[in-house]
Amino acid sequence: MSATTPVEIRFLSQEAAVEAGAVDMDRCVETIADAFDLYDQGRVVMGDAGQHMHGHVTTFPSELAEAEGLEPGPDRRFSAMPAYVGGDVNKAGIKWYGSNVNNPSKRGLPRSIHTITLNDPNSARPVCIMDGQVVSAMRTGAMAGVGTAFVQGDRAETATIFGPGVIGQTSALGLDAALDSLETVQIFHPELSKAAAFESAMADDLDADVEPTDDAEAAVRSADVTVVAASGSPPPKIDGEWLGDDSLVIPFGDLRVPLDAFDEDRIFCDIRQNALEFADQVDWQVMNALQDAVNRGDLEESDLRTLHELVGGSDVGPTDGTSVFYSPGLPMEDVAWASEVYENAEAADIGETLPLFSEPYFGKPY
Repeated sequence: MSATTPVEIRFLSQEAAVEAGAVDMDRCVETIADAFDLYDQGRVVMGDAGQHMHGHVTTFPSELAEAEGLEPGPDRRFSAMPAYVGGDVNKAGIKWYGSNVNNPSKRGLPRSIHTITLNDPNSARPVCIMDGQVVSAMRTGAMAGVGTAFVQGDRAETATIFGPGVIGQTSALGLDAALDSLETVQIFHPELSKAAAFESAMADDLDADVEPTDDAEAAVRSADVTVVAASGSPPPKIDGEWLGDDSLVIPFGDLRVPLDAFDEDRIFCDIRQNALEFADQVDWQVMNALQDAVNRGDLEESDLRTLHELVGGSDVGPTDGTSVFYSPGLPMEDVAWASEVYENAEAADIGETLPLFSEPYFGKPY
């Protein structure tokens, strides 16, 4: 039998991931922007041959959910999100998560629970398993910053965030880290006390001033960028008349807003296929409106402008106008940021090293 090499995996709990830099938003923004540049260079692979960008999504038909006693509801799904990211990252990985909006109220658990596995791309050896809660939340918030930086740039002085939850918090951090021009973050919740709690929790972490509000219309009208980071049913609603002539909307959750509220040549997404495939996988009104417009021929898929082309420099067109940026989440973001955290942990010996096997139980007998 040929010689074998033992396999060990570094395990990072949430606390260990934080110790290894998972909450460094300045670095996260840089890493996410670099990942989009790598994608633009053709150095990123996601999904199977069909390039299912967001990954494989499993939802529960109502009949099965009822028969098995499973809870229905919005965002009720499991997703497996694989990617390879090249360049200095040079890792393959996958994020696996389940989502249930009833978790916080019923179980004292986050809405979504994530784990991430990283592998060496040559040997396929797993090198790390980590909690993915912080990594996933951070990369989502970083996308608010990166997307706004490339669409609005230094025109963005006031941001409005719908939802004072986890993604609302990381979106504020991402915007604050990416935008030197940002002066004010307005946090909206229909219960003003919840918006005020956000201010108390986040004011010391942000350079921008924090203003809680329960007036959605006023908050959107005064914003250069509006990030929708709320979940639930029915989803939040934005009237197209509230949007300024030079403003951006980023829906991280479902949103009721007419597509014609935005300039036809100011519809941005992370990667074209991702937004359209996500509409097939998850029944969000905001994504369905985009897909329906493409299916009807009212909007050509090629007319969707992408973040990777803005970052890579091939899209140099004007970005001022009434715009929307679709960013439902890409596994390359998770792999890129998780790899940074893992490399920090490896260098500082943070976390636990666990044996997977010393030699394979089954092997060739020659």
